[in-house]
Amino acid sequence: MKNLIKILILIMSLSACEEEIYMELNEDQNRRIVVEGRITNEFKRHQIRITETSSYFRHEPAPVPENVQAYILEESTGMHYSLTKSLDSASIFETDLMTGIVGDNYSLVIQKDDQQYMATSHLDSLLRIDSLYYNYKLESFFGYTFGSYYITISAFEPLPSGNFYKIDIYLNDTLITNRVDESVYVDDFMINGTFFDSLTIYGIPQEWITLETNRIRVEAISISEKEFDFIIELMTETFGGNSIFSGPPANISTNIINTSGGIDGVGFFGASAKTVREIVVPKVHDPATNNDLIEHY
Repeated sequence: MKNLIKILILIMSLSACEEEIYMELNEDQNRRIVVEGRITNEFKRHQIRITETSSYFRHEPAPVPENVQAYILEESTGMHYSLTKSLDSASIFETDLMTGIVGDNYSLVIQKDDQQYMATSHLDSLLRIDSLYYNYKLESFFGYTFGSYYITISAFEPLPSGNFYKIDIYLNDTLITNRVDESVYVDDFMINGTFFDSLTIYGIPQEWITLETNRIRVEAISISEKEFDFIIELMTETFGGNSIFSGPPANISTNIINTSGGIDGVGFFGASAKTVREIVVPKVHDPATNNDLIEHY
C-alpha cells in the first residue's frame, strides 16, 4: 500500500502543470554606459568603444548609446581631443592623429543627455625591450611529444616601483593572446629599476609554426595598478574558481565615474606606453613530431 501511494505521488508530481512567470525588470532605468579603450604614446587615431549594457536574456549586440559627445583631456597642456564616430563601427569613437605623452594624465569625458562620465588614467613609463629571441625545445610527457618555441625578452624596467605591464603575442600578424586570460602580465617586483636578461614570456606550440619563416611580434604596454586589479577581477568573475568556497558574483570595479550623481559606467579607460619588437622565426622542428592533440590557433 505504501509503495502504491509513493507511485501515485510521483505520477502527480510529474504531471503537474507548469506556469510561465514573466518578470518585469527595470532594464532601461538601470542601463549603464560601457567603455573600453586606451590612449598610448603612439602617433595614431586612438579608439574608444562606447556601448550600453543590455539584458542578459537578449542575444544581440550591445546597443550603441545615442546623443553622445566625448573628448580626451590632456592634463599638462589642457588640450581637448574630440572623439568622433568611426566610419567602420557605430560603437567606436576615435581621435584625430595624436600622441600620448609618457608621464602625463589623460581624462576621458563623456556627455550623454544630462549625464556626464569621467575616467582618468596616468600614462606610465614604458618597458624598454632590448632584445627578443626564441628557443626551441622538444619534450616528452607520458608518451606524448610536445615541441615549443619559447619567446624570451631582455629589457630594462624603469623606476619608480609599482609598475605593471600587459604583453601580447602576434604570430604572422594574428593575435594569439586574444583573450584577457591569455595575455602575459608582469609587475616590477624584484626587477624594479634593473636590466633583466632572458625572461621567457610565452611558449608557442610547434604545431602553430607552419611557414618556413614566421614573424613573431611582442607588444608590451604599461598599465596602472588599478587597471591590473580590474583585469584580475574581470578574470575572476568571468572564469571563476568553480569552488564551493567561491564567493558570490560581484560587480567589477571601474574608473568610469558618473560625475552627475547617477549610476557609474562599467569598463575601463587606460593610458599606456607601448613597446613593440619583432623577430623572424624559422621552422626548425620536424613536422613528423607534431602532436595531433594540439589545436591550431
